[in-house]
Amino acid sequence: MIGSRRRYLLLLASSIAAAADSSLPEEWRQAARTTDGVVGAAALDLTSGRSASLHGDELFPLASVCKIPIAMNILALVDEGKLALNQQIEVLPRDVWAGVSNIATRWPAQRRFPLGQMIELMVAKSDNTAVETLFRSGGEGPAMATRFRQWNIHGMRVDRSERRCDLDRNGVARIPLPDQWTDGMINALKATTTPPMRYRATLRYLEDPRDTGTPNGTVQLLARLFHGELLSKSSTALLIETLKATTTFPTRLKGLLPPGTIVAHKTGSAGGVNGLSAATNDSAASFCRMGGNLQCRSTSRRARYPMPREIPSLPVSRARHLTTIASLPV
Repeated sequence: MIGSRRRYLLLLASSIAAAADSSLPEEWRQAARTTDGVVGAAALDLTSGRSASLHGDELFPLASVCKIPIAMNILALVDEGKLALNQQIEVLPRDVWAGVSNIATRWPAQRRFPLGQMIELMVAKSDNTAVETLFRSGGEGPAMATRFRQWNIHGMRVDRSERRCDLDRNGVARIPLPDQWTDGMINALKATTTPPMRYRATLRYLEDPRDTGTPNGTVQLLARLFHGELLSKSSTALLIETLKATTTFPTRLKGLLPPGTIVAHKTGSAGGVNGLSAATNDSAASFCRMGGNLQCRSTSRRARYPMPREIPSLPVSRARHLTTIASLPV
């Protein structure tokens, strides 16, 4: 089974230059049969426009991959002159999320952080305090919906904060207003739920259309980002370089690509219960030579796995995989 999963991921990585191959969806479908879940994939050649997909319009949970469009919304506000990269952004008590957060270890001794640094920490280090702060500062769900409409992006939604998703996924029924949140309060609320409650809540979360993306929608977002169609030249370059600096979960797509491949990516994970993990994701653009002078950009995103959640050694069950691939020349 492990060999089959690795074959699946390597197949996706090696098929970047073959996006127009009509047999590609069937190869993906055969690889998907090694799981009892749903596999979604999309491939796009950015020069020719040739594409292929499997369940390309089906919804998959974003988890921390939402940090890419959240960063894009913030950088759009910078481009519009409403924010500045050197601007000091205040972190409120409601934003602090200890665990995966360098900012949380420095708060409350330091309560303000440069916007540019927060973007870097949110994307490259998956800092959860940073994403809570920037989601709030950027206007939250309504602003994200407006931005997607402005960009004409379909097949992607960011409705709730990651912390709210975490509360919903853990089965917390009575959630206080966000202004009342503290890290200790949130942990205490989650501690009141039982494993069966969390399991049922996770199943509901997996069927919730909010905070999801489709393979086709995801690849289109990244294609337009890398083409420089959505942000200024400087903001586009900043986000690409930040994605290249990602250090989280190097054994996912990055670890399965040829040595030396430059990967610009954002991973994502969500908690699990009773062997059911809500999401294990990687959204990436890889720069690699696939014959001739072609450089390729690929993304692999949003997978549901039972725990443990690392791709090379997973016992896959109730899994949901989403991989999107894009390629373009130098």
